[in-house]
Amino acid sequence: MSNKTLNKIYSVFKNSSGISTDSRILKKNSIFFALKGPSFNGNNFAREALEKGAILSVVDDKNLEGKSDKIIYVNDTLSELQDLARYHRKKLNIPFIGLTGSNGKTTTKNLIEKILSSKYKVKATEGNLNNHIGVPLTVLSITENDEIAIIEMGASAVGEISLLSGICSPTIGLITNISNAHVGGFNDLDGVIRGKSELFDFLLKNDGKVIINDFDPIIKNFSKRFKNSIHLDGSSSIINVKLLESTPEIKFLINDNKIFTSNLFGEYNFQNILFALTLGEYFKIDLEKSSKIISDFESDNNRSQKIYHKSNCIVLDAYNANPHSMGKAIAAVNNFNSENKVMILGDMNELGQFSQEEHIKIGKITKKLKLNHLFFVGKKMRSAFKENSNSVWSESTVDLIKKLEKLNFNDSDILIKGSRSLELEKVIDTIKKISV
Repeated sequence: MSNKTLNKIYSVFKNSSGISTDSRILKKNSIFFALKGPSFNGNNFAREALEKGAILSVVDDKNLEGKSDKIIYVNDTLSELQDLARYHRKKLNIPFIGLTGSNGKTTTKNLIEKILSSKYKVKATEGNLNNHIGVPLTVLSITENDEIAIIEMGASAVGEISLLSGICSPTIGLITNISNAHVGGFNDLDGVIRGKSELFDFLLKNDGKVIINDFDPIIKNFSKRFKNSIHLDGSSSIINVKLLESTPEIKFLINDNKIFTSNLFGEYNFQNILFALTLGEYFKIDLEKSSKIISDFESDNNRSQKIYHKSNCIVLDAYNANPHSMGKAIAAVNNFNSENKVMILGDMNELGQFSQEEHIKIGKITKKLKLNHLFFVGKKMRSAFKENSNSVWSESTVDLIKKLEKLNFNDSDILIKGSRSLELEKVIDTIKKISV
């Protein structure tokens, strides 16, 4: 984008209602960016966007050039959107928290947002808009009235976190953990390490502050690169918080004198809590106040969500799944109080060449457990089913529901874990019906 074109778009942007990329839900007085994808071309809706109230359409279809003074032609609309976000970011003199990791990004982001919003005007990534489109849109949604920004960054290949960091320019950052989650695009674990650590590379080059997860050996090793880093554990921690128990809820002790209980479960979620409490302390929010906010937090987005119905405790964690998070969830629920255990485990996607191997491992892990019922769901989980003769396999969630309808569950801890594509949350209504 030429400086002249960039300045023109930005001058319009300052007096607009923001950015729109979907003409179906277009905001009046917004700038419409005609993005393209495998199954859509926003250029086809550039004129429609203007008719619906957009004040400008940015396109990369040469045929639209000069058709209207409200249409601006650029070489590539996605690149221009990212450039506009970079330009806007330079105008914002506020802390930017950047976070990435293999698991727990969204939960950690939500916890941080809840705590910091108690004192500051905070703008955070909405939902999981954490990619090459979502990050620039988030940056462009930040106004001069905002005091802190929280930017979640996801990636499926080396180089993507570097790109996103360059767009949002974080001043403080954290990596939740590093594992073989979504390894497909990274080829192997070394690729995941290189990709996720690009956030730390950016902070190192730009004198940013990092928070180190000491409970993850790979991340802990990165601490050698930084002076004055903040740690979740040990002498370089800035809070006094100890885990008391993690099943079925997390109980933690602050300042050696007060206990709080979170609705979240599992030691891995305790690490997410520590990140949030640490950032609360960093931004001068009282630890007791932050801990109370954590206690009141309830997940409602299919992530680490506990649902109590009649005599059963249902754990719904079906937004994402990978070997690391699957193993942690299985271990956590297996340690819950009830003697009766039911597990519904669905496909883990984006594992590339390691897919079959990792699904077989899940079969072997579950074989060692004493479970009342074990259901594997999805074509990939058939490999796990073959490893454990005490299980039932369904190709789809619809097939699983038919099998569940014939059963009754009582006094049971029920884990539902799998990739988003399976829509395993659809089994909740059936489980409620068969609960006694």
